[in-house]
Parts: sequence; C-alpha cells; structure tokens
Amino acid sequence: MLNNSLMLPQWIELLYLLVIKELNIRYKRSILGYFWAIANPFAFAFVYWIAFKFIMRIQMENYSVFLLTGMFPWTWMNQAIIQGTGCYTNNSSLVRRVKLPKLILPLSNVVQEMIHFVFAIPVIFFFIFISGCLTHPLEQIWQIPIMLVIQLMFVYPITILFGLLNVFVRDIQYIVGILFSILFFATPMVYPINMVPEKYRIYSELNPLFPLIESWRGILIDGVISFSYIMNIMIWSAALSIFAALLYRRLSGKIAELV
Repeated sequence: MLNNSLMLPQWIELLYLLVIKELNIRYKRSILGYFWAIANPFAFAFVYWIAFKFIMRIQMENYSVFLLTGMFPWTWMNQAIIQGTGCYTNNSSLVRRVKLPKLILPLSNVVQEMIHFVFAIPVIFFFIFISGCLTHPLEQIWQIPIMLVIQLMFVYPITILFGLLNVFVRDIQYIVGILFSILFFATPMVYPINMVPEKYRIYSELNPLFPLIESWRGILIDGVISFSYIMNIMIWSAALSIFAALLYRRLSGKIAELV
C-alpha cells in the first residue's frame, strides 16, 4: 500500500503511471492524438495574428513568432492550472480508496502539460527558423531545460492552491477559468510591452506572468536568458510554495472526506 513516506524512485514511478493514465484517457480513440495539444495553441495564435496584425494593425516585425513563443508556454501553464484545479474532485475514488501522497496529483497535471510543451518545442523552432529569427540555436539548448524546471516550480504551487481550494469551494474551478482569461490580456501576450502607456507599464511588469513569458521569448528567439526575470520568477515561486505548503498542511487531512 502506498503511503506518504514514499521514496523518490516510488514517487517518480507513481508520477509516471498517473501521467500515462491521463494521457491515455485524453487521447483514447483520437486519430491525431498528441497533435491536438499542438494544434490548439497554433489555432489561437493564428486567430490573434489575423485580428491584431490585419484588423488592429499592430506594426511589429515577425509578429507571428512573437505570438507563438508566448502562446505555447502560456498554454502549458493555463491548461495545467485549470485541469489541476479539479485534481482531487475529479479523482475522488482514487483519493478515498488509495493512501497516496496527495501532492502528486496536481504535479501529474503540471508534468502532463509540460510534456505537451516539450513536444511542441521543435515545431516552435521550425517556425522561428523559417521566419529568419533564429540566430543562436546552440546557445539556446542548455537554457531550455532550466526554463522548464523554473516554470514547473512556478506553476506547481499555484496548481496545489487551486486544487485544495476547489475541494472546499467548487466555484473555484469556474473562477480560475475567468481569472486566466483576464490575465491573458493583462499580460503582454498578444501585444508588446512598449504598446502599454508608460504610466501603466509598471503594472504589467509587476505581473509575475510577464517575466515568465518574456523569458521564454528571450531564450527561444534571441538565445538570451534574463537573470533579472529568472530571479523575479524564483521569488514568486518561493512565496507561492511556502503558502501552498502551509495551506496543504492545514487542509490536506480533510480532502478524502469532502471529495
């Protein structure tokens, strides 16, 4: 029987099984399978490219690359948190019947979406290459795994927080969807930061999602990692992790009763 004192290899094995299970369920009887994970952000990027490039007429060189390099990391984070919000309520039988470390359920959602993102990276590089924006391919390779870990450390505690709160207040799953719709436009995702009026720019820069997305753009397009952005994300990750740990310690004992 699984227990909360699982060793690291057992955690890794359990995480692997949970991720594989979720991926198999999601793509069961699907002809295109994992390609749907790539198609969704591409479709959104294409719609926004048409809307902002040709209707609103944003004058920006290589705007399609700007969109794609922000859209895929955003999709990883957005999907992981939205699905992770229901990690306990959607796995009620597993939570009640199996004594497993409950922190592994939100982690499986984050890792699952990270795998989708990793599969999309070669596609992103292909579009950057054909757009003529790829200038430092070799310098980017070692930065990508670092950035994957940094984003995982940022997204995971947020997923824990919303997953816990949703056990007690089921409205959280709806609030999270609305919240991220607002954050999408509050974060310079479909417009560059220099389009924000100078007096309001500080509010965009205080948004922790801004350095996250800009870090990916810097790595993928320019091969440059911004240590100031990374430090910003790490501070937010540490604060969120402490808060998530405290909340988990307080509420985790009641999860099985309420799901």
